[in-house]
Amino acid sequence: MAEASTAPPDQRVPESIQHSVLAEFAAGVCRDIAGGLLSTTGDDLVPFLEREVGRLRQALEDPFALGEGSEPRHPPVFDRRGRIAVATNPVVSHRNAIAPPMKLVRSGDECEFTVELPLQYQGPPSKLHGGYSAVLLDEALWKAVRVNVSAISFTRELTIGYERPVPLFEPVTVLARVTEVDGRKTFAEGEILAGGEVCSRAHGLWISPRPRE
Repeated sequence: MAEASTAPPDQRVPESIQHSVLAEFAAGVCRDIAGGLLSTTGDDLVPFLEREVGRLRQALEDPFALGEGSEPRHPPVFDRRGRIAVATNPVVSHRNAIAPPMKLVRSGDECEFTVELPLQYQGPPSKLHGGYSAVLLDEALWKAVRVNVSAISFTRELTIGYERPVPLFEPVTVLARVTEVDGRKTFAEGEILAGGEVCSRAHGLWISPRPRE
């Protein structure tokens, strides 16, 4: 439930920093459980689950276990209409347990992200599922479009080229840039790199809605 606030309307937040940190910590525990359920079997399963549940229980009982002064990455906010807006993005949100999450390193003419992908994203053994390569690239290219074009735009077309498998369990870089702007159309391209080698490429088209008359 959202907490009451006496701050001015433009400064209110729906919950305390402590609760936001706790929510993101819990999402991280869920990620660890998701990966562990795929790598832990037999007699090791119950102790593994007990450890993970214990981490969450300790955080609930002792908030300082999360680190005093911790700051949330994606706390909920109030939108322009006064509604609670939570960062649900399944690629970058630290509050969404299904996100890796991919982290933005820099943005500008070229946007750069880094991510280390765990077992739950596996396709071939120790390699990223090809469909998730498209998800990472779609997010990165959209960000480049968002940074470089004033109007909001939506993905219209996205073409993926696969050159080599994307590895799990090691740092991966995702790059994206805008290549052309033509009215409401924005074209962008990008790559996923591992060990300095291109694993996947993408190019696509983003369309901004027609202005309201």
